[in-house]
Amino acid sequence: MKRITLGLLVALLAFATAAQNRGGTSLGIFAGGDAPGSATANIASDGQVHLNWGFFVNLPLLQTFNIAPSAEVYKFGTSNATDFDIAFKFVVPLSGLGIFAGISPGLTTVNTLTAPHVGVLGGATFGFVSNLDVFAMAKYTIVFDNSQNASVVHANAGIMFYF
Repeated sequence: MKRITLGLLVALLAFATAAQNRGGTSLGIFAGGDAPGSATANIASDGQVHLNWGFFVNLPLLQTFNIAPSAEVYKFGTSNATDFDIAFKFVVPLSGLGIFAGISPGLTTVNTLTAPHVGVLGGATFGFVSNLDVFAMAKYTIVFDNSQNASVVHANAGIMFYF
């Protein structure tokens, strides 16, 4: 048991050291717009573009792979919606620029409904100053409401602060 615990501790420290050597953990805040697409019996869609906002913590495990838990608040039709998800992002690091794509499974809450969702995302980060990046991102999410699916497109921009 002690060997397993020690092995897990060493692995955790190795991941933490790798993350710090590659820019470190960052906190991002963003705002943008969302456009609900298809609707279900429980989730209405008005076809309008609404404002959204949210935040995430970017946890780099490798130079080209990040995990980013996030929360986002927006409108799905006339109802307020909240997404909680974990994005798995694959990054192509370039000089002062990072292009990323990934998937983001999670939960969506609309009114009294809480349903699973899955999304695909893509975007880019641009080095602004030493510990501050700006980014733009687009995400397409499908919300699974029993046997029906609702969809929404998100377009966001924001800043990332590196610790």
